[in-house]
Amino acid sequence: MIKDLIEIKQLPIIEEQLKIVSKEIDEKVKNVTGLVCTEETVKAVKELRASLNKDFKEFETKRKDVKEKVLAPYMQFENVYKEYISDKFKSADIELKSKIDSVENELKAKKEQEVKEYFEEYKIANEIDFVQYEQAKINVTLSASMKSLKEQAAAFIDRIVDDLNLIETQEHRTEILVEYKQNLNVSYSIQLVKNRYTQIDLEKKKQEEFMKEANKTVIIPNKEKQEILQAPTKEQKEEVLTVNFKATATRALLKELKNFMEERGIKYE
Repeated sequence: MIKDLIEIKQLPIIEEQLKIVSKEIDEKVKNVTGLVCTEETVKAVKELRASLNKDFKEFETKRKDVKEKVLAPYMQFENVYKEYISDKFKSADIELKSKIDSVENELKAKKEQEVKEYFEEYKIANEIDFVQYEQAKINVTLSASMKSLKEQAAAFIDRIVDDLNLIETQEHRTEILVEYKQNLNVSYSIQLVKNRYTQIDLEKKKQEEFMKEANKTVIIPNKEKQEILQAPTKEQKEEVLTVNFKATATRALLKELKNFMEERGIKYE
């Protein structure tokens, strides 16, 4: 029935004399392209080329005019078709899609709420209080079964439990737990804290070595001899000396050296 409603009563009739004209064009092009282009003939060749271009532009103008006239009836038909047919179908489709989406979104929301409630219950049962449902990134769709969605929620909590059990076996478990709660990546958290304590131990060793060096007897070179500076006894009169030296160390160690000299009453510039 629908196919009988739209039919072409008469195809556009176009007077075709192109084949006749085509032979004339072939002859003209052959004569022009067969010319030898030299300094003497270049002007004539240019004129013939311009003549060919002029003829072509005239044909193109006529072609576009024919196209416009041929398409005019179709464009009129398309506007009528759009008004009486396509717009009605599209409007109905949009309205129905909106109703379907509304129902499906409601069903999906109820489904996700059930999964979320299960997640919270399972979390409490495992004494986990620092993770949120959104962190599990469970993709709730209408086609997904409730069983599979709850299994995803349980698997997420089970992994957290396993990670916490592993953290409990570590030396610096409190610091690791603090990091883990921020990223939920147990291997990264363990390595991060291990690296931190390694750096702390290295810094302590450097400070200890510096203090050992600072407490050693300072030997001051002299042109004739080397004098060893020692703390004067009660019987000796304290002699005030000025010593120039250059210290090279980390900022922290230099700061400790400064504090050491200030505590001992050593003046420095």
